Amino acid sequence: MSIGRLHLIIWLLMLISFTAWSQADSKADIKTDADVIPVTKKKQKRLVLFPVIVKSPEYLWGAGIAGTFFFKLWHDSTTRTSNLKNVSFYTLRNQLVFASDGTIYFPKEKFIFHFIASFSHFPDRFWGLGNETPNENLEKYAISQYDLYPQLLRKIFSDFFLGVSYEFQNVYEFDYNKDGTSLFDTQNITGRNGGKISGAGILITWDSRNNAFSPSKGFYVQYYIGQYSKSIGSDFNFTVRNLDIRKYLSLHKNRVLAFQFNLVSALGDAPVRDLASIGSSSFMRGYYEGRYTDRSMVAIQAEFRVPVSERWGFTTFAGAGRVGTSYDDLFQLKSIKPSFGVGLRYALRPKEKLNLRIDAGFGKQSQGTYINIGEAF
Repeated sequence: MSIGRLHLIIWLLMLISFTAWSQADSKADIKTDADVIPVTKKKQKRLVLFPVIVKSPEYLWGAGIAGTFFFKLWHDSTTRTSNLKNVSFYTLRNQLVFASDGTIYFPKEKFIFHFIASFSHFPDRFWGLGNETPNENLEKYAISQYDLYPQLLRKIFSDFFLGVSYEFQNVYEFDYNKDGTSLFDTQNITGRNGGKISGAGILITWDSRNNAFSPSKGFYVQYYIGQYSKSIGSDFNFTVRNLDIRKYLSLHKNRVLAFQFNLVSALGDAPVRDLASIGSSSFMRGYYEGRYTDRSMVAIQAEFRVPVSERWGFTTFAGAGRVGTSYDDLFQLKSIKPSFGVGLRYALRPKEKLNLRIDAGFGKQSQGTYINIGEAF
């Protein structure tokens, strides 16, 4: 049996399982996102478990299992649906990942609690620091780490939130070629021997999106500043700043035009795994995540989302970005990296607008295919 046919069979089995689950819960799908799922009264739990296949430049192919649980805390039509997600998978590059994340919206969204927790053993790649690192710089290395990152937001008024966060990460193994010729040694890369980070942060958020998974209208902006310090258990002293701005426009026949601007900086003694980088399944699709890494990064992107039927849709997207050692480097027009591509969407849960996402992204001498759950942004 050919590899292509095997992949097709696996995908058919996945889609059959998605469809069967959706049909079994068809009454719930009739409702809109604003309708109530009163877990506390009728105990109408919304849990789905399914096999997953992951695909990205970092993983190649991987397989595992995922689960998602939807709920609302109380009879409140003004509150978006909360969700808890878990995924575990193993890849052809011998990468092992266990990850959980969730967002809980309290009644009337007075509080929003979000968390990420993960464990991974991850063979990875490194090309050095900078926006012009050549392909022949490629080095392979591997890390083992675990990470915990909770956030709590408090509504101040309308769609405006203030919040606090804490992150703890322990890279307890960092393996690379230590014969003295490695880029990690010649460039004196911070964090090449692993270590712990521990830091507290502040979040300022404006969020008027009409849906948490796939917004069709609204505005989102978040500014985050995190301070990582040896005084609270970190092995490194550094500061991270991130400005994330998104706008969603609802067009004719349920089409959506979405925009995002992302600005990141890491100042001080930041370890390599916490620097800014181009490439991910969320922005600058088409580049290996970390292909270009430095202290600062800027990226912009636009995406046009078109529904074809109740469950199927497609997208086109384009973006640009670059990394640099400072903010001044970021806004030089030379050496900006392009990104563009197309995508296919299948609604796993039409009521919640939760989509299976398949994207093909293209960059400068680079290409990546992504299979994921949820929109890129």
